[in-house]
Amino acid sequence: MAVCLVLYCITRFASKTPKDALMPKAKVLAFINYKGGVAKTTTTYHVGCCLAQHLGKRVLLVDIDPQTNLTFLCASIEEWEKFKKTKGTINSMYRRYLEGKSLDPKYFIWKEPVGGNIKQRIQGLDLIPCDIDLLGEDLGGGDLAGPIPSFELLKRHADKYIKDRSFLRKALREVENDYDYILIDCPPNLYLMTQNALVASRWYVVTAIPDHLSTIGLSILQQKARRIGESFKHAHTLAGGDAGPVRAAELGGVIFVRVRLGGSMITNVHFSTMVQVRSSLGHGVCFEGHTTELIGYGEAAEQSLPVWMTNTKNAISAARKGEYEQITNELAKRF
Repeated sequence: MAVCLVLYCITRFASKTPKDALMPKAKVLAFINYKGGVAKTTTTYHVGCCLAQHLGKRVLLVDIDPQTNLTFLCASIEEWEKFKKTKGTINSMYRRYLEGKSLDPKYFIWKEPVGGNIKQRIQGLDLIPCDIDLLGEDLGGGDLAGPIPSFELLKRHADKYIKDRSFLRKALREVENDYDYILIDCPPNLYLMTQNALVASRWYVVTAIPDHLSTIGLSILQQKARRIGESFKHAHTLAGGDAGPVRAAELGGVIFVRVRLGGSMITNVHFSTMVQVRSSLGHGVCFEGHTTELIGYGEAAEQSLPVWMTNTKNAISAARKGEYEQITNELAKRF
């Protein structure tokens, strides 16, 4: 009799559990580097497209870089202007956050923008677009906009510190059960919106060209990302909140991009840098897959398509290498 009662209770309560509550939460990754020109946006875009089109995943791209390049890889400027006028951008949602209004992030999601016409459109790939009008600005600001505030400043303004960095975390929590992956394309800095991305993400991924200037700051970036997470946890403690579920985004990996070839081999400079970085960061941190410096990627960007959907000679040649497919397969196994 007791066994039957237990089984009845389990069945009854399980039947009342919302379907969404049983779905796994999205894996949230921030793509960052405070150096520009390291194919961060191109990588975010192609990984997102590949996850959706080749692996059948539900993917949300989030563009928080005022250069808006990820958005313009997904759609034309004319299409973006229309969406901005009728729906809005990440900036519109952020203004609602500052005004204490409900964020309603689903309203600002651009459904399946990549591919243009219906026949080519990549299903399951959505976008929250950014706003080119934000160039020269950083969403937020104020006394606590820097990456690492002093303890005294953090103690006096803990609530504000938390609020300034919780916008993306709050917005993405409302849609995370609708996706398998959420990929955030960050600006090339560690200002307030990048800090929002680190707080909202479980992992961050760094793209780097294997040369001295592009890799010299990797360890510093890792240290600062860790300290941003620690400061956020400390702020929660100082504000009297429960810091249990609050954690810093972890380094999920480094992806080498625009690797230079001499004939069919990687040039000595790039090869030696890759070996050095792999050794300094430890086993398994760097992805095995990498991209090479190819004209086809630029031609694909001009058509707002992933390289394997672009019909120019150079793009077709680049697509045959399957570089982003290899990176995406590795990313899916890691996360």
